[in-house]
Amino acid sequence: MRWTIGKLAHDFPWFHRWIGLIGNTLFVLGSIFFLSPGLMDAGTWIFIAASAGMMFDSIGEKLVRRENETRNAEPGTIRDTP
Repeated sequence: MRWTIGKLAHDFPWFHRWIGLIGNTLFVLGSIFFLSPGLMDAGTWIFIAASAGMMFDSIGEKLVRRENETRNAEPGTIRDTP
């Protein structure tokens, strides 16, 4: 059995979803940090981490969709790939 990133994302959707949830939570925390001038530097790094988490979730979701398309395609058919 060949494991691909798309297959892993499809078989373990909770993983990239949790990373996305953590990213969203960090985004809110970073926003709160920006309310205090002394915490702006930390808020910036939290925003960077949050963006990475949300990006990871988006990529995982795209890979899941792609894996579903691949699994549902009939053998011998040609599919258009974006």
